[in-house]
Amino acid sequence: MRIALCDDEPDVTEQLKKLIGVYAFDRNYEMVCDCYTDGRALLQTDKYDLYILDFRMEPMDGIETGKALMEKFCHAVTVCYLTNYDAAAAEIINRGVHADGFLKKPVDAAALEQTLDKFYRLSFFNRFELRQGKRFQTVYAQDVLYVEANDKQVLLHTFNGVQSYNYLLREIEKILPGGLFYRIQRSYLINMQYVDSYDAKSVTLKNGETLPLKAKDFQKAYHHFMFLLNR
Repeated sequence: MRIALCDDEPDVTEQLKKLIGVYAFDRNYEMVCDCYTDGRALLQTDKYDLYILDFRMEPMDGIETGKALMEKFCHAVTVCYLTNYDAAAAEIINRGVHADGFLKKPVDAAALEQTLDKFYRLSFFNRFELRQGKRFQTVYAQDVLYVEANDKQVLLHTFNGVQSYNYLLREIEKILPGGLFYRIQRSYLINMQYVDSYDAKSVTLKNGETLPLKAKDFQKAYHHFMFLLNR
Protein backbone atom coordinates (compact mmCIF):
# COMPACT_ATOMS: atom_id res chain seq x y z
CA MET A 1 0.00 0.00 0.00
CA ARG A 2 1.47 3.34 -1.09
CA ILE A 3 0.70 6.33 1.14
CA ALA A 4 1.42 10.01 0.43
CA LEU A 5 1.84 12.31 3.44
CA CYS A 6 1.63 16.04 2.71
CA ASP A 7 2.09 18.80 5.29
CA ASP A 8 4.08 22.05 5.16
CA GLU A 9 5.63 21.07 8.49
CA PRO A 10 8.23 18.32 7.76
CA ASP A 11 8.30 17.24 11.43
CA VAL A 12 4.62 16.26 11.18
CA THR A 13 5.06 14.03 8.13
CA GLU A 14 8.20 12.40 9.53
CA GLN A 15 6.41 11.57 12.78
CA LEU A 16 3.46 10.16 10.85
CA LYS A 17 5.81 8.09 8.71
CA LYS A 18 7.38 6.57 11.85
CA LEU A 19 3.97 5.74 13.34
CA ILE A 20 2.82 4.13 10.10
CA GLY A 21 6.08 2.17 9.93
CA VAL A 22 5.46 0.74 13.41
CA TYR A 23 1.85 -0.08 12.48
CA ALA A 24 2.92 -1.92 9.32
CA PHE A 25 5.75 -3.80 11.06
CA ASP A 26 3.50 -5.02 13.89
CA ARG A 27 0.98 -6.41 11.38
CA ASN A 28 3.44 -7.57 8.72
CA TYR A 29 1.79 -5.24 6.17
CA GLU A 30 3.64 -3.83 3.19
CA MET A 31 3.26 -0.04 3.36
CA VAL A 32 5.44 2.59 1.70
CA CYS A 33 5.18 6.26 2.77
CA ASP A 34 6.45 9.26 0.81
CA CYS A 35 6.56 12.72 2.40
CA TYR A 36 5.73 16.03 0.68
CA THR A 37 5.67 19.61 1.96
CA ASP A 38 3.78 21.14 -0.96
CA GLY A 39 0.58 19.97 -2.66
CA ARG A 40 1.86 21.19 -6.02
CA ALA A 41 4.74 18.70 -5.90
CA LEU A 42 2.37 15.89 -4.95
CA LEU A 43 0.24 16.59 -8.03
CA GLN A 44 3.23 15.81 -10.27
CA THR A 45 3.49 12.21 -9.01
CA ASP A 46 1.83 8.91 -9.88
CA LYS A 47 -1.28 7.82 -8.00
CA TYR A 48 -1.08 6.68 -4.36
CA ASP A 49 -3.47 4.30 -2.59
CA LEU A 50 -4.02 6.75 0.29
CA TYR A 51 -3.41 10.48 0.66
CA ILE A 52 -3.08 12.09 4.11
CA LEU A 53 -3.19 15.87 3.58
CA ASP A 54 -2.79 18.76 5.99
CA PHE A 55 -5.94 20.88 5.97
CA ARG A 56 -4.24 24.28 6.47
CA MET A 57 -0.92 23.89 4.62
CA GLU A 58 0.46 26.56 2.29
CA PRO A 59 0.71 27.70 -0.45
CA MET A 60 -1.84 25.16 -1.73
CA ASP A 61 -4.09 24.00 1.11
CA GLY A 62 -5.36 20.48 1.65
CA ILE A 63 -8.78 21.11 0.12
CA GLU A 64 -7.30 22.55 -3.08
CA THR A 65 -4.84 19.66 -3.27
CA GLY A 66 -7.56 17.06 -2.67
CA LYS A 67 -9.79 18.63 -5.32
CA ALA A 68 -6.95 18.69 -7.86
CA LEU A 69 -6.12 15.02 -7.12
CA MET A 70 -9.74 14.04 -7.71
CA GLU A 71 -9.79 15.88 -11.02
CA LYS A 72 -6.50 14.28 -12.10
CA PHE A 73 -7.52 10.73 -11.18
CA CYS A 74 -11.25 10.83 -12.04
CA HIS A 75 -12.27 10.87 -8.35
CA ALA A 76 -10.53 7.51 -7.78
CA VAL A 77 -8.57 8.71 -4.75
CA THR A 78 -8.80 8.06 -1.02
CA VAL A 79 -8.10 11.21 1.01
CA CYS A 80 -7.79 11.71 4.76
CA TYR A 81 -7.31 15.23 6.17
CA LEU A 82 -5.04 16.27 9.04
CA THR A 83 -6.49 19.12 11.09
CA ASN A 84 -6.81 20.74 14.50
CA TYR A 85 -9.69 22.83 13.18
CA ASP A 86 -13.05 21.63 14.55
CA ALA A 87 -15.10 23.00 11.64
CA ALA A 88 -12.92 21.36 8.97
CA ALA A 89 -15.57 18.84 7.91
CA ALA A 90 -18.19 21.53 7.31
CA GLU A 91 -15.74 23.68 5.32
CA ILE A 92 -14.74 20.72 3.13
CA ILE A 93 -18.40 19.97 2.34
CA ASN A 94 -19.09 23.65 1.61
CA ARG A 95 -16.19 23.74 -0.84
CA GLY A 96 -17.50 20.67 -2.67
CA VAL A 97 -14.73 18.22 -1.83
CA HIS A 98 -15.16 14.63 -0.63
CA ALA A 99 -13.27 13.44 2.46
CA ASP A 100 -12.76 9.78 3.36
CA GLY A 101 -11.60 10.54 6.89
CA PHE A 102 -10.06 12.98 9.36
CA LEU A 103 -7.14 12.81 11.78
CA LYS A 104 -6.86 15.40 14.53
CA LYS A 105 -3.51 17.07 15.22
CA PRO A 106 -1.41 16.15 17.09
CA VAL A 107 -2.03 12.66 15.72
CA ASP A 108 -2.76 10.02 18.34
CA ALA A 109 -1.27 6.57 17.59
CA ALA A 110 -4.52 4.75 18.48
CA ALA A 111 -6.61 7.01 16.22
CA LEU A 112 -4.12 6.54 13.38
CA GLU A 113 -4.29 2.75 13.79
CA GLN A 114 -8.11 2.79 13.55
CA THR A 115 -7.93 4.93 10.40
CA LEU A 116 -5.31 2.71 8.76
CA ASP A 117 -7.27 -0.43 9.69
CA LYS A 118 -10.31 0.95 7.84
CA PHE A 119 -8.43 1.94 4.70
CA TYR A 120 -6.38 -1.25 4.60
CA ARG A 121 -9.54 -3.39 4.79
CA LEU A 122 -11.11 -1.40 1.97
CA SER A 123 -8.02 -1.79 -0.18
CA PHE A 124 -7.90 -5.54 0.55
CA PHE A 125 -11.35 -6.16 -0.93
CA ASN A 126 -10.56 -3.93 -3.92
CA ARG A 127 -7.40 -5.68 -5.10
CA PHE A 128 -6.29 -8.78 -6.93
CA GLU A 129 -3.03 -10.50 -7.87
CA LEU A 130 -1.63 -11.08 -11.36
CA ARG A 131 1.32 -13.24 -12.31
CA GLN A 132 4.23 -11.43 -13.97
CA GLY A 133 6.96 -13.95 -14.78
CA LYS A 134 7.76 -15.81 -11.56
CA ARG A 135 6.35 -13.09 -9.35
CA PHE A 136 2.85 -11.98 -8.41
CA GLN A 137 1.89 -8.32 -8.49
CA THR A 138 -0.92 -6.73 -6.49
CA VAL A 139 -3.25 -4.57 -8.57
CA TYR A 140 -5.90 -2.23 -7.14
CA ALA A 141 -9.15 -2.37 -9.11
CA GLN A 142 -9.82 1.36 -8.76
CA ASP A 143 -6.52 2.09 -10.54
CA VAL A 144 -7.59 0.25 -13.70
CA LEU A 145 -9.51 2.21 -16.35
CA TYR A 146 -9.84 -0.69 -18.78
CA VAL A 147 -8.24 -3.95 -19.92
CA GLU A 148 -7.31 -4.56 -23.55
CA ALA A 149 -6.61 -7.87 -25.29
CA ASN A 150 -3.25 -7.90 -27.10
CA ASP A 151 -2.66 -11.27 -28.79
CA LYS A 152 -1.81 -13.67 -25.92
CA GLN A 153 -1.37 -10.84 -23.44
CA VAL A 154 -3.60 -8.25 -21.83
CA LEU A 155 -2.82 -4.58 -21.36
CA LEU A 156 -4.02 -2.96 -18.14
CA HIS A 157 -4.58 0.74 -18.76
CA THR A 158 -4.13 2.41 -15.37
CA PHE A 159 -3.71 5.92 -14.01
CA ASN A 160 0.03 5.25 -13.78
CA GLY A 161 0.49 3.92 -17.33
CA VAL A 162 -0.01 0.69 -19.27
CA GLN A 163 1.15 -2.70 -17.92
CA SER A 164 1.20 -6.00 -19.83
CA TYR A 165 0.51 -9.48 -18.41
CA ASN A 166 0.56 -12.96 -19.93
CA TYR A 167 -3.16 -13.70 -19.67
CA LEU A 168 -6.01 -14.08 -22.12
CA LEU A 169 -8.87 -11.63 -21.71
CA ARG A 170 -11.27 -14.41 -20.66
CA GLU A 171 -8.81 -15.44 -17.91
CA ILE A 172 -8.55 -11.88 -16.58
CA GLU A 173 -12.34 -11.60 -16.67
CA LYS A 174 -12.57 -14.38 -14.05
CA ILE A 175 -10.01 -12.69 -11.76
CA LEU A 176 -11.41 -9.15 -11.78
CA PRO A 177 -13.90 -8.10 -9.05
CA GLY A 178 -17.40 -9.14 -10.10
CA GLY A 179 -19.80 -6.40 -11.14
CA LEU A 180 -17.14 -3.72 -11.54
CA PHE A 181 -15.76 -4.66 -14.97
CA TYR A 182 -17.81 -5.26 -18.11
CA ARG A 183 -16.86 -6.58 -21.56
CA ILE A 184 -18.02 -3.99 -24.09
CA GLN A 185 -16.39 -5.69 -27.07
CA ARG A 186 -14.31 -8.84 -27.67
CA SER A 187 -11.08 -6.93 -26.95
CA TYR A 188 -12.07 -4.63 -24.06
CA LEU A 189 -13.14 -4.87 -20.43
CA ILE A 190 -13.95 -1.48 -18.90
CA ASN A 191 -14.18 -0.33 -15.30
CA MET A 192 -17.82 0.76 -15.05
CA GLN A 193 -17.11 3.47 -12.47
CA TYR A 194 -15.14 5.43 -15.09
CA VAL A 195 -17.83 5.60 -17.77
CA ASP A 196 -18.41 9.24 -18.73
CA SER A 197 -20.83 8.79 -21.64
CA TYR A 198 -21.90 6.28 -24.28
CA ASP A 199 -23.98 5.86 -27.39
CA ALA A 200 -24.90 2.91 -29.61
CA LYS A 201 -21.37 2.54 -30.99
CA SER A 202 -18.88 3.68 -28.34
CA VAL A 203 -18.11 4.32 -24.68
CA THR A 204 -16.14 7.38 -23.54
CA LEU A 205 -14.26 7.07 -20.25
CA LYS A 206 -13.63 9.88 -17.78
CA ASN A 207 -10.03 10.23 -18.96
CA GLY A 208 -11.31 11.12 -22.45
CA GLU A 209 -10.55 7.82 -24.20
CA THR A 210 -13.27 6.40 -26.47
CA LEU A 211 -13.63 2.65 -27.02
CA PRO A 212 -15.84 0.68 -29.45
CA LEU A 213 -19.08 -0.73 -28.06
CA LYS A 214 -20.56 -4.00 -29.37
CA ALA A 215 -22.44 -5.35 -26.34
CA LYS A 216 -26.18 -4.94 -26.98
CA ASP A 217 -27.15 -5.06 -23.29
CA PHE A 218 -24.61 -2.45 -22.11
CA GLN A 219 -27.24 0.17 -21.23
CA LYS A 220 -29.11 -2.27 -19.00
CA ALA A 221 -25.86 -3.43 -17.34
CA TYR A 222 -24.70 0.15 -16.74
CA HIS A 223 -28.05 1.21 -15.24
CA HIS A 224 -27.91 -1.81 -12.92
CA PHE A 225 -24.34 -0.90 -11.88
CA MET A 226 -25.38 2.69 -11.10
CA PHE A 227 -28.38 1.44 -9.12
CA LEU A 228 -26.14 -0.75 -6.96
CA LEU A 229 -23.60 2.07 -6.58
CA ASN A 230 -26.17 4.62 -5.36
CA ARG A 231 -28.45 2.53 -3.19
